[in-house]
Amino acid sequence: MPDSRRHVHDRISPEMIAMDSVDDVGICSMTAGKPAAILFQQQWRTYRKIVDNNYLFHREAYECLHRTLAGEMDKPFRFLDIACGDASSTVDALKGTMVAQYDGIDLSEPALQMAARNLAPLSCPFELHHADFGAALRQWSEPVDVVSVGLSLHHFRAPEKLDLMREIRRVVGQDGVLVLYENTSPDGECRESWMARWDIQRPHWTALSAVEWDAVTSHVHENDHPETASTWHELGRAAAFGRVRELFVAPTDLFRLYCFQV
Repeated sequence: MPDSRRHVHDRISPEMIAMDSVDDVGICSMTAGKPAAILFQQQWRTYRKIVDNNYLFHREAYECLHRTLAGEMDKPFRFLDIACGDASSTVDALKGTMVAQYDGIDLSEPALQMAARNLAPLSCPFELHHADFGAALRQWSEPVDVVSVGLSLHHFRAPEKLDLMREIRRVVGQDGVLVLYENTSPDGECRESWMARWDIQRPHWTALSAVEWDAVTSHVHENDHPETASTWHELGRAAAFGRVRELFVAPTDLFRLYCFQV
């Protein structure tokens, strides 16, 4: 019997499956001559190696998200997961909290299908939205209490990040929060120095082949735009969030977790 709690919106063609599906490190550029489904499977295997080996410190970041939600959200809340992927890390963060509704947005239909299975243990209803998250945010009209963004804004420059954060601020209303885990530099560090620090991780990423590491790193160098810690605070204030807290700094100091509150 179909799960009445599940709804996946706006399905698209298989040719678009791999265009923008594997988030976090952006290993999803199209490769000529490969069917989209095969390409997705290859990229997803690389992505899962990164997550399963905790190279981007998902585990600590989502444990911190769980502590924040369990300790500070004292009434039922609606949770919006931006670029949710398969939602596996988020599900663990939501267990034992007062989540009453889950919404996930992602451009990958295969990832959303996995998310539907992973979300089944949650006791709350959930909806999965097959869309570009920027377009979905601009059209979003229902109130949300918590918005979560995990390593999904780093392809945007600061003005574009601000536009998206303003849309999120509109969505969360007067009492909601944005929790964001993103590429971050210490104050005073330039993009090139951040990239140099990314590169020195190579000896520790032993689960990835040379081809996989090169694909990930090439994409990071070409597309990622980290912000300094101070810039994240400035973006929060410019988006009309009244309080910005730094909740977690990755051991590599390449990523930080922030909570933006109204």
